[in-house]
Amino acid sequence: MKLNENEKKVLSILKEDPYVSQQFIADQLDLSRPAVANLISGLQEKGYILGKPYVLKTEDYITCIGGCNMDYTFRLEEGMVLGTSNPVNSLTSHGGVIRNVADNLSRLNHKVSLMTVVGDDRAGEELIHASKKLMEVFAIDKIKHENTGGYYSVIGLDGNMNVGFADMSINHHMNRNWVLEHKRHLNTSSWLVADMNVSKDGLEALVEYAKNENKRLAIIGVSGPKMKNLPDDLEGIEIIICNLDESQSYFKTEETDPKVIVDLWIKKGLKQAVVTYGKKGSYYFDGKSIKHQEAFIVTDDKIVDVTGAGDSFSSAVIHGLVSNESLEQSIKYGAASSSLTIQSKFSVNPKLSINLIKKEIKKHESI
Repeated sequence: MKLNENEKKVLSILKEDPYVSQQFIADQLDLSRPAVANLISGLQEKGYILGKPYVLKTEDYITCIGGCNMDYTFRLEEGMVLGTSNPVNSLTSHGGVIRNVADNLSRLNHKVSLMTVVGDDRAGEELIHASKKLMEVFAIDKIKHENTGGYYSVIGLDGNMNVGFADMSINHHMNRNWVLEHKRHLNTSSWLVADMNVSKDGLEALVEYAKNENKRLAIIGVSGPKMKNLPDDLEGIEIIICNLDESQSYFKTEETDPKVIVDLWIKKGLKQAVVTYGKKGSYYFDGKSIKHQEAFIVTDDKIVDVTGAGDSFSSAVIHGLVSNESLEQSIKYGAASSSLTIQSKFSVNPKLSINLIKKEIKKHESI
């Protein structure tokens, strides 16, 4: 979008000091304050100014759109016994599929913007404060009279989840209107990555936007029940990453052959599709053929917590694609990143880096 001379001058002043007043700019340019207000409003609509203080668009972001919540993890000290109190060790951490994806991508040296909703509560404040250390948070909305999302999981002695509970009612605010209200933030994006915590009409708006504005859009699964939010028309999606169960839910099938499932995604017109299958690895279509990537198996004694494994897989795959790697290489990054995550007690491994991922690939390829 082209800028006129006055718009260019306003941006030049704001680059020097984003805290200046509109009257100061008016005096510098010999304009009225209302005229400057109109110029700034236009620049905001065009995506060159993101908020006040006047945050300027200096480069493209990977904008991550979807769920953000607190994770409350309870690790059993003994086998679970229903109907009574079970001794646990508890851990509170920052979670949500897209928040985890954004966190991982930030640790892989990408400029990331998180677009989500939180409650006007202490948990929401904590999530915003923690996130801003790694990514941009100007597209996070605080919703009054709503609780920040919470995910509660009970982890057994083998590191696998025995039961989980999700309080995500706040996510209904991520609808079509919400997406359209954030178009100026989407304009700053080189890639859009969304999870299915966004409502169906919200995802439809994102798909339409990506297609019309030639943006690259990745969609990531959350759970089987959330697949109902995925639109019927998938034209405009660059890649979809789901597990077998999620794919079965979308297609309403009991088919268990992942190659057949990948073929179903192909028939929906997708350019690229990935179906993960736990310890059996992942199956994917790279635009030419269906291929298989084995999982990087971690022995039971090294598994700490499987929470976040899928999110780290998706993040590393997207890292590869954003970095212009082939899907085949990107899938290897995903397998390695997932392996590293389940060896950590956090849903995002705090030691994650692309160098660590490459070392993990070499270690498994040498076995």
